[in-house]
Amino acid sequence: MSATAPKELVRRFYSEMFRNLSLAEEFIGANYVDHNNEQGGRGVEVFRLHLEALRRTFPDFSVSIEDTIAEGDKVVTRITGRGTHTGLWMQIEPTGSVVEVKGINIDRVADGRIVEHWGEADTVAMLLQMGVDPFAGRKSRGTRSPN
Repeated sequence: MSATAPKELVRRFYSEMFRNLSLAEEFIGANYVDHNNEQGGRGVEVFRLHLEALRRTFPDFSVSIEDTIAEGDKVVTRITGRGTHTGLWMQIEPTGSVVEVKGINIDRVADGRIVEHWGEADTVAMLLQMGVDPFAGRKSRGTRSPN
């Protein structure tokens, strides 16, 4: 595998996967682990269930790649996701809001497939776009007086 192969595979994954779930086996390895959901198990089905849930919530979800950086078998991808909130998400009823969420993902590639995934997304901004106060009902720790 060439040095550019992991980067190109991951770029294709983010460009194509959200439009065509049938490509899952082409991109995802048999022992795939999503480190954001390790209790969910391993393999293509873990990814497929995650993507199906995302598409139920945001059926028009799309991803734009902002930047990619590759080193060895790991690829870092900065993305922007967009979609309309028409399904239940985190116990939040559909709002009809169009949301844009920024995220950074790290994917590890082995044998021409993504085998590990780590990801972070700006869900606070996403909630605010939905009109949901992400801090409602939470107690403030307050600040200490300097004296």
